[in-house]
Amino acid sequence: MKIASLLAPIAACGLFAVCATTVAQDTVPKSAGSRHVVSPHFFGINIENSYSDPVPSWEDPKLQRAIKAAGIETIRFPGGDVGNYWEWQAGTVYPLGKARKTQDGLSALAELARATGTYPLYNINVMTLNNALVGKTNQQQAIVDQLRMLEAAHGMGLPTQDIELGNEFYWSSPDHDRAFPKAADYAAVMNEWSTQIKHAYPDARIASMASIPASGDARTGAWNGAVVGKIHGVEAVTLHRYDSIVDGGVWDGTAPEAVLGNVFSDWEKIVSGEVVPIEKAKLRIWVTEFGGLKDCTSNAHFTGTWLEALYQAQMAVQFLSRSSIDQIELYNVMGSTASLMFQNTSAYWDTCLNKNIAFHATPGDLTATGQAYALIGAALKQAEYATPLAFPESPSVHPKTGASYPSVTGVALTGRDNQWILLNLSSKPVELHYPGMGQGNMESLYAPALTTVVTSEHGLTHATRGFDGRDFLLPPYSVTRVAGKS
Repeated sequence: MKIASLLAPIAACGLFAVCATTVAQDTVPKSAGSRHVVSPHFFGINIENSYSDPVPSWEDPKLQRAIKAAGIETIRFPGGDVGNYWEWQAGTVYPLGKARKTQDGLSALAELARATGTYPLYNINVMTLNNALVGKTNQQQAIVDQLRMLEAAHGMGLPTQDIELGNEFYWSSPDHDRAFPKAADYAAVMNEWSTQIKHAYPDARIASMASIPASGDARTGAWNGAVVGKIHGVEAVTLHRYDSIVDGGVWDGTAPEAVLGNVFSDWEKIVSGEVVPIEKAKLRIWVTEFGGLKDCTSNAHFTGTWLEALYQAQMAVQFLSRSSIDQIELYNVMGSTASLMFQNTSAYWDTCLNKNIAFHATPGDLTATGQAYALIGAALKQAEYATPLAFPESPSVHPKTGASYPSVTGVALTGRDNQWILLNLSSKPVELHYPGMGQGNMESLYAPALTTVVTSEHGLTHATRGFDGRDFLLPPYSVTRVAGKS
């Protein structure tokens, strides 16, 4: 499928920029931001399994298939909280971490990377050593221990370039408060860690952490001022986007359309409150954990639905649209309906309701989110640049409660191929007219309703058709990938 010749003048003035002398304004979608580089390791996943029941292996063929099917590029090793208690030689968690026994060490990571073509991000253990908290007396021993871990990984042929300095110390907990009583203590200690890591690995990219403040934990609100921009040798900070920190969760009586609106309003608050200040500090952003809506309805009837997938697909579009974001890692690869795949076929634990909710899923299948991400991941495999798009001619969605939001969002991806990821978040098909987008294939994934429950890879409509840019329809509640050959 060849892209139309109209794309040649577009590329000359910046993809989708308004070039009045060569391209009519309605020939291609409008740019909503700058064209920027997309990292080759942008699209990632957490691999935390020590809190799963049953505990799966990273070498499980079903898990590896799901990672490949979704186009995942990066693996966060060994995951989130377990990283603060990780005993790398044994491939498990210190008893202090109160997790289930696992046996997935560096050799399993190397096998996973080989089988899936993924790239590791190391969430190193800066808090514990030999089942005790790290302090002044054993800090140097702890640094040496983690440098040996990186050396062992390098010896197995694994890249050792992206390194994260611990997980979520901005939350108050007995161990966090003892290890780093104040945010300034974390910054001071991490200056020594980053200095020694840079000495051993001069090309390493190191990230400390930034917080999205939560009203119930004062430590989260005091964190960024003392940490962001205060650690030498750090190129990036991590953000963990769980929208319930901002909106408090979704409760009974909330309409599905209003739930979807939270992904826009929450992101606006995060951008103004955290993203822009980080950008002003000239630091990059790694979203090393994120998840969608927190379902606090009495029977958790939004969880596992197509709504959850569209919510997290819009998250991905928002992340791709921000030039300061280098990588994102969904939490988690398994264990809940918001993950890439669902591990347990009978129930999942709802942290808001504090109980198990029955959910009968097909073992090893991609969740609704995983299936939506497979379209995005396939496009990212070939992407070098991204440009956020706007569709002012498309109607807005007006939920009965909450703010309105656009029915159509998207991002243009360029590289070997020219591609577009387009979301229709409304209940009606949307017709678009962009002859300048050329010719190619159009692949859409959708469900008849936001509340359609997805328990396998066969419950959604997956349609592929030819594309010529003229008078094309986006199905209701859909994720669409348009791909044309340059």
